[in-house]
Amino acid sequence: MDLILYDRFGKPINFARGSREHGGLLVQQVGGDFDEAVDRGNVFIAANQTTVTTQAGLSATTPALSVANRAGSKKVVKLWYVGAQNLVAWTAAAAVWLAQGGSAVAAAVTETTAATVRNAKTGDSGVPNGVAILSVATLPAAPVAISLLGAGLTGLITTVTGIAPFGRWYNGALRLAPGFNWSVQTSTAGSLFCEFIIEVVDE
Repeated sequence: MDLILYDRFGKPINFARGSREHGGLLVQQVGGDFDEAVDRGNVFIAANQTTVTTQAGLSATTPALSVANRAGSKKVVKLWYVGAQNLVAWTAAAAVWLAQGGSAVAAAVTETTAATVRNAKTGDSGVPNGVAILSVATLPAAPVAISLLGAGLTGLITTVTGIAPFGRWYNGALRLAPGFNWSVQTSTAGSLFCEFIIEVVDE
């Protein structure tokens, strides 16, 4: 049986021409991995229900939204998506970061208020034992920025009728080991709504 591949214009691909600028052939899944993770019941979604005012700079206090993988959980957290939205004009230009903190022997995150979490498949609340998503938390130490989500400027929010949230898809490629945490942080204090989409799997 012959296998015929087609490019995005519906034309058959031959080996000489390929589907990319220099003749290479790109074959990849589109969305299948995420759909399968949801179908397994391992994907969880959480968003702030009210705004959280962050500190200026990387801080252990008042992170906008946090994911904590408790030491000894025997779980690995895979990051699919993180996003943030500011609805109040920034007092100064600000970077919005995904930050990571902790270690295998670090003190635990102080879990003050659990976030509202839903299973992406069933709609049930909660996350597996050993993992927490927190709307209010104190981290054991200031984290480090690992990824830039966006930048906020000082223009009045009334100058535009809408703005897309800062956010980034990681497609499950970032992993959070036991003892570590993720949080959304800002270089200038801001009032944020945030969201995480995570997958929780056994080690």
